[in-house]
Amino acid sequence: MKTINGLINFLAGFLLITATLISCKKDVALTDIQLDKVTAQVMVGANLNLTVIYTPVDATNKNIIWESSDNQIATVDNGVVTGVSLGAATIKATSEEDNMLQVTCEVTVIPSNGQQITVSGDITADTRWYSNARYFLSGFVYVKNNATLTIEPGTIIKGVSGTKGALIIERGSKIMAQGTQSQPIVFTSDKPKGQRSYGDWGGLVICGNAPTNKHDNGAGIGIAEGGIGSVYGGNNPNDNSGILQFVRIEFPGIPLTATANSEINGLTLYSVGSATTIDHIQVSYSGDDSYEWFGGHVNAKYLVAFRGWDDDFDTDNGFTGKVQFFVSLRDPAIADQSQSNGFESDNDADGSTLTPVTAPIFCNGSIFGPLVTSSTTINSLYRRAMHIRRGSRLSVYNSVFAGWPTGLDIDGQKGDSPFQATANELQIENCVMAGMTTNFNTVYLTDAEAWYNNVSRNNQLFAANELLQLVDPFNLVSPNFLPATGSPLLSGAAFAKTRLTDSFFTPTTYRGAFGTTDWTAGWCNFDPQNANY
Repeated sequence: MKTINGLINFLAGFLLITATLISCKKDVALTDIQLDKVTAQVMVGANLNLTVIYTPVDATNKNIIWESSDNQIATVDNGVVTGVSLGAATIKATSEEDNMLQVTCEVTVIPSNGQQITVSGDITADTRWYSNARYFLSGFVYVKNNATLTIEPGTIIKGVSGTKGALIIERGSKIMAQGTQSQPIVFTSDKPKGQRSYGDWGGLVICGNAPTNKHDNGAGIGIAEGGIGSVYGGNNPNDNSGILQFVRIEFPGIPLTATANSEINGLTLYSVGSATTIDHIQVSYSGDDSYEWFGGHVNAKYLVAFRGWDDDFDTDNGFTGKVQFFVSLRDPAIADQSQSNGFESDNDADGSTLTPVTAPIFCNGSIFGPLVTSSTTINSLYRRAMHIRRGSRLSVYNSVFAGWPTGLDIDGQKGDSPFQATANELQIENCVMAGMTTNFNTVYLTDAEAWYNNVSRNNQLFAANELLQLVDPFNLVSPNFLPATGSPLLSGAAFAKTRLTDSFFTPTTYRGAFGTTDWTAGWCNFDPQNANY
């Protein structure tokens, strides 16, 4: 019994000593905390884990108080963040031991995969659209208040049919739509494949601060057509409205009012400045013009106008930019009541000499009209490859025009365009016209044929399209615009003109939009009717 009691006393003493030693050990103070992420993204409905990094690692009290700046956007529970709705929230971690030790993570909640997001009204703060969602434009959507709309590569935006859905970038705001060759940004119809058509939705409109000769609201100020109402124009030719690269615009051009010719274009550029970047754009099945410029000084490269309804490239009200590498192809059955042309260009509706005067420079284009051959049945409203009128001084170089009822019409019913051609301000040089029913309208420029064929201009005429020796340019589903071996278009370009020495232009030996490289490959879609969106 004594032995057992002694053992018990020994153990009790040992435990007492151990407890005393432990109680004498000092707590290790926490001196710093960090999170493993400073910024992070989480999808709506998904979770994100934030891990705290402690200094020192053996700190005694590692308890953390978690907070979200907006529980309507993101919640947090013991470091697990849950996305609730689109937006941004700050997640804060605070040491329980020392509330001066705090650290934050800026969390952006992005759409869940395939989430459908309807956008309407005004965008007044910087906004990002994500490629894993689908966006629907309901009515006029304005980007204003100097906001920037950034659109990720591969994003699909649909105009809601019946609402005149359109995206309008106002003066001072920007669109940053930088697609890629493999991931173009697509604006398209909300209808299922097989049911899409011209004018299912509005289009893309950009308003800038570059000069125009419009005077809707004082000299040099215009108001966007069709009830859009946005103001455009200013005194900054180098204005910057953002970036459009590798963008497709499909089935736009809905009539905005009951008035004839009130449709919105596929891409409308109101007084957009030269600091804006525009290249690799395809407008398909537009219910009005594929492209229209109202004033401005913006430049553009690699433009496709496919099966449009009205004009392919329309320039007005003092547009003075440069365009290189452009192609258009028409459906023989479809034309507009206002008469359809490849180029249409006016200084203004009155043919005045208001400045700035419309004087763009187009180079290396291929404009394919409705006439595949002279016997092709076409809509009776088709007119001209080039209709330059009302005081315009548009010039075009190193380009080919094929398959139109009339090739060149320099129209003097209003304005002085024929005089400007004679004075060599309006220039057409190193160009080719082929397969026209009539090459020239001589009503106003009576010597149009002699003017065009003057040896100093180095232009050519071909009786038939096949003489151009192109691979398959009139194919309405899968066109191939490239010149075949031996094509006369593979040579004959010239860039000696002072107007073409600008660094914007890429000198070529070939005439037309293409040499041996198909720059539409990988990002264009010539059968959007059957695309799965």
